[in-house]
Amino acid sequence: MRTARRKAFLAGFVAAGVLAALPGCKDSSNMVTSPTTTVAPAGVSGTWTGTYRSDMMNCASAPVTLTLQQSGANVTGTFTTSSCGPNGSFRGTVQGSQLVGAVEMLGCTGGAVNGQIGPSGMSITVGDLYRPLVTGTQVVAAGGGASLNR
Repeated sequence: MRTARRKAFLAGFVAAGVLAALPGCKDSSNMVTSPTTTVAPAGVSGTWTGTYRSDMMNCASAPVTLTLQQSGANVTGTFTTSSCGPNGSFRGTVQGSQLVGAVEMLGCTGGAVNGQIGPSGMSITVGDLYRPLVTGTQVVAAGGGASLNR
């Protein structure tokens, strides 16, 4: 009887050792991950026209032209309004259907641009452009929004 118990004990001990030696479930090579996807930037090259609505109360809506050149995700061009808005160069990037950048005017800061590109056009918002002065900053061109089409 003692021998049978000893054999059972040894068999259980050996089985536990074998199980402990097997690789566990924490092996990262068995992890399943989804493939990474990158969204190609929307094509924005060309001339976009529309209406600029200034954030200044006393400014009427005005025509706007945004002429863009694109290389990959990088975008450069010009931003032109007829009144009450910024006129300057544009520099930014396209991330999927988002346009992010700034209108740049000599001696000014600000002018952040955020846009959403859709199948039938683009809508953008533009931040105020400021000129630093000794007495503080002065708004040179009021920010606003525009709806644009090619």
